Amino acid sequence: MKKILRWLVVIPFGALIVLFLIANRTLVALSLDPFSTEAPAIATPALPLWIWLILALFVGFIAGAAGMWMSDRELRIRAKADRLELKSLKKAMAEADAARVEPPEPTE
Repeated sequence: MKKILRWLVVIPFGALIVLFLIANRTLVALSLDPFSTEAPAIATPALPLWIWLILALFVGFIAGAAGMWMSDRELRIRAKADRLELKSLKKAMAEADAARVEPPEPTE
């Protein structure tokens, strides 16, 4: 049921995004100069608006992924320490098993 509901939401939402991107094909130059609107000192080349929107989404995705990666640093460090400890414990167990002498079987 969840899959059907998800597809009932994802497909129309995706279609709306595609329609929005197709409808916004006008060339737009972004100005990064807050003081001069007529002749900005810093401006981007004129590209279709949908390219700027996709670039903004991509930059946001990368920034979010980088933030998540940096916030999980402590967990990665702890997981590495746990893996090393487990490896050393397994090695110690294997050595203890190898060192254990089996009692000889009684002979008649």
